[in-house]
Amino acid sequence: MITDRKTLNDQRILLRDDMPYTTLEDYLKIGGFEGLKKAIDMTPEQIIDVIKKSFLRGRGGAGFPAGIKWDGVRNNQCGAHGLEPQRYLVCNFSEGEPGTYKDRYLVNKNPYALIEGMMIASYAIGTVNAIICIKEIYKKEISILNRAMQECRLAGFIGDNVLGKGHDFPLEIFLGPDSYLLGEDRAQLEVIEGKPPWPRAKGIIPVYVGLYDQPTVVNNAETLSTVSYIMKNGPEWFKSIGTADSPGTMIFTLTGDIKTPGMYELPLGTPLSTLINEYGGGPLMGRQIQAVFSGPTNAVIPADKIDTPLDYGSMRKIPSGLGSGGYTVLDNTACVLTMGMMFSRFLALESCGQCTSCKTGTGRITKNLELLEAGEGTEETVLAILEDCQHIKGSGHCYLCTEEGIEIGSIFYNFPDVIVEHLEYGCLKHRDLVMPKIKDYDEASHTFTFDHKYFENCASLGKHINYPGI
Repeated sequence: MITDRKTLNDQRILLRDDMPYTTLEDYLKIGGFEGLKKAIDMTPEQIIDVIKKSFLRGRGGAGFPAGIKWDGVRNNQCGAHGLEPQRYLVCNFSEGEPGTYKDRYLVNKNPYALIEGMMIASYAIGTVNAIICIKEIYKKEISILNRAMQECRLAGFIGDNVLGKGHDFPLEIFLGPDSYLLGEDRAQLEVIEGKPPWPRAKGIIPVYVGLYDQPTVVNNAETLSTVSYIMKNGPEWFKSIGTADSPGTMIFTLTGDIKTPGMYELPLGTPLSTLINEYGGGPLMGRQIQAVFSGPTNAVIPADKIDTPLDYGSMRKIPSGLGSGGYTVLDNTACVLTMGMMFSRFLALESCGQCTSCKTGTGRITKNLELLEAGEGTEETVLAILEDCQHIKGSGHCYLCTEEGIEIGSIFYNFPDVIVEHLEYGCLKHRDLVMPKIKDYDEASHTFTFDHKYFENCASLGKHINYPGI
C-alpha cells in the first residue's frame, strides 16, 4: 500500500501542478481532446468496451460501474410508448452534500475534461442531447462552463459535425434549484422536465425510464471528466492506479479539525489516515482524532478505523462508505452527537415530504437529538431514536431516510459513552461547530467558506421540520 506523498501525487489524473487551464489552448497543449479524436474513429460499442474494461465507477456516491450504465442505455431499443428511443446524457453537477466541493474545484481547474468526457459519452451512448444540470447558485462555475463550451463549439469539439466526422453532439446547461435532492438522479430528471425536485418511485431506473421517459445516463461530473483520460491512455493504464475493486483516483474534500484542510486527489486504496495526517497535517497540537464523518450519507468512522483504505470495498466493510469523497474530521474537543444532530437537521429540512416516513422520521430523530443535546433526554428518548433509525431505512422513494438511519444509528453504536454522558448531563462540550455546507475554497490559505446562514435561511425558502408525536 503506497503512502509516500510524492508517489501518490505522481499518480494524479485530474489535478496537475500547472493548472488551472483557463483557455482551450492550455488544455490542448497537454493533449486535451486526444481522447475524443481517438474515440470518434471507433465504434460506440468499442468505446463502451473500453470504459467497461477500465471498471470506472461513479464518483457521485453509489460507485456504480459507468460502462454498465452506458451499455444499458445504448442497447435499450425501447423508448417512451414503445417508440424509437431518444437517448439522453445528464451530468449531475448538483454537489449539494455538506462536506464536498470536488466538482466545483475540478471545473475551476479544468472545465474542458468534463466537456470532452461528455462528448465521448454522447457518441458512445447515441444521445440526442447532453445536459449539465448545475445549481443556479454556482455562478462562477456556470460562467466558466459557458465560456469553455463556447470555445469548444467554435473549435468544432461540440455541436454540429464534430471534428468533421458527421456526428452532432449538442451540449447545454440546465440551472436547478439549491436543493439537496437535486443530486438524486431521478429528482434531477424531474427538475429538468420542469417539476419540483421530488424523487420518482423506487424501481423507475433512468437507464430504462429517464428524461422524458427515455433511456438516460446520469453520471457525476468527476466521473465524466475521468473518461477523457481513459480514452486517451487506455483501460490498463487506468487500472494500474488504485485497486482492483476501485481503480483510478478520487478528489477528496477534507474539512474539520485538522491543520491543513483542502482538496486532494489520491489513488483509491490510500488509507484514510494518510489523507488526514499526511495531507491534512493531522489534528491540532495536543488533540486527538475522535471521529470522521463521510458527509450525511454514511456511518461515522471512529478513530480506530482511520487506517481503512479509501476504496469502495474496504469502506463498506468497516462499515461506512466513500460517498462523494467529503470527509469532516472531529477531534476530542468536539461533540460527535452535536455534529450528528446538525446533519440530521439538514436531512430533515431537505426531505421533500412526499414520503411521510422520511419527513416525519427524520424530524422526530432531529427533535429527540435536540432533547439529548439540551440534557432533557431520557432512556425512552434514546430508544425512540434507535427505533426510528431502524424503521425509516428503505422506506422512502430515495436514499435520504436511509442515510439518516445509518449515520445517526452509527453514532449510538460507536460512541455509547457519549450518549450516556448526554443522558446524565447534556452536552459538556460547548464548542461551536459548523455544518460543512461549502460555499467556496481559497487554495492559497487552505480555507473553506461555509454557509453559516443555511439553517437561518431555510424558513424563508419554505423548508421546515416535521416531528409529530413529540
